[in-house]
Amino acid sequence: MKRSCVISSPVATQSGYGHHAREIIDNFIEQKDTEWDIKLLSMPWGSTPFTYPVSDDIKNRIVPLPLREQPDIWVQITIPNEFQPVGKYNIGVTAVTEGDICKKEWVESVNKMNLIIVPSQFTKQVLLNSSKKYNIPITTNIQVISEYFNESIYNKKNTTAVVDELNDIHESFCFLFVGHWLQGHLGQDRKNVSGLIKTFFDTFKNAQKMPALILKTSGATYSITDQWEIEKKINEIQEIYGNSVKLPNVYLLHGDLSDNEMNALYNHSKVKAMVSFTKGEGFGRPLLEFGTSGKPIIAPVYSGQADFLEHVVGLQGGLTEVHPSARNEWIIAESKWFTPDYEFAKKALKQVYKHYNKYLPFSKEQKKFVETNFTRKAISKQYTEVLKIVQESVDKIAMPQQLELPKLKLPNLSSKSQSFPNLSKV
Repeated sequence: MKRSCVISSPVATQSGYGHHAREIIDNFIEQKDTEWDIKLLSMPWGSTPFTYPVSDDIKNRIVPLPLREQPDIWVQITIPNEFQPVGKYNIGVTAVTEGDICKKEWVESVNKMNLIIVPSQFTKQVLLNSSKKYNIPITTNIQVISEYFNESIYNKKNTTAVVDELNDIHESFCFLFVGHWLQGHLGQDRKNVSGLIKTFFDTFKNAQKMPALILKTSGATYSITDQWEIEKKINEIQEIYGNSVKLPNVYLLHGDLSDNEMNALYNHSKVKAMVSFTKGEGFGRPLLEFGTSGKPIIAPVYSGQADFLEHVVGLQGGLTEVHPSARNEWIIAESKWFTPDYEFAKKALKQVYKHYNKYLPFSKEQKKFVETNFTRKAISKQYTEVLKIVQESVDKIAMPQQLELPKLKLPNLSSKSQSFPNLSKV
């Protein structure tokens, strides 16, 4: 008789947790489908729309709440405060937080589970830092299993709608940023999009020849209102300089892109480099994917992305307190995160722009590194080892435990995918 396994996750969302969830689900199905009866709960992730085109196999495995019987294996992909020991054997999957410590309650929640899977060494260290701070020993096994890029999509020279969109850009050299623009004052939002724009303007203002900056960004949704809010933020930064200063162009790509469209964006001839001033990442998937393009990356070698950024232009900087405007439920006042040295960042942008060919050999090495170590084939070996631990542990469980139904809100799966976003000059 098959073991029952239920995986609760935001599987149908375009979020980072959604991508991670689909990787985990695919590996569980590939390696354990003959031994386990694997079912899914499709859960929400904040305001992120349910626009990812999941496979028929995933759709057919989705079951409604409440669960009718206790699963042998319960996998919950979320932040630790949501962890509930529903199954006989309970696995929590989380990137925790982008600060260097998390809440005391989250450490306690980790100990409710039998196994914790995290995507980076940084995430594991955050839990260990927090355990030490609160004097709460972590009794649960923590395993690091990296995320990976889809080698069937990335680095393939395909042609999609994004190519036509970028033809409207007259600059031949564009820096690219990919990520959500989250809450926080100028230079204080976690992805530090505002700090990036300000530094980009400071670096190239009044230059005779200027590069452009493409922002593939949004707030929490892909709505028109959200787009207007992003444009308003960019305009506010532009207004700092007044009308007498000539600024380089910033182009906004706001909306939903498929994996194939993202790959086309990364490999477009006008996109020369990716840049990120992020203050912290649980993993940092866009930077990993872009590494397959063989183009330069300018970014902090800190937090989750430090696992795979080997041959890049690493930004200098240091840990700073999280500004009150950027704090939320999981980024707490006591935590710190990375803030780049903006003067160093200006020099990095200028050097990559002026001496581009000098950086290409390093970028080719980065491409080789990620294509060797962060493919599905490479990471699947890590899943194999962890699933052995799970199987052995479950086999030792003789008596059923009390079922605690998850107190989670079911999503509305009627959301429709949107068309490719318009490119706008801001």
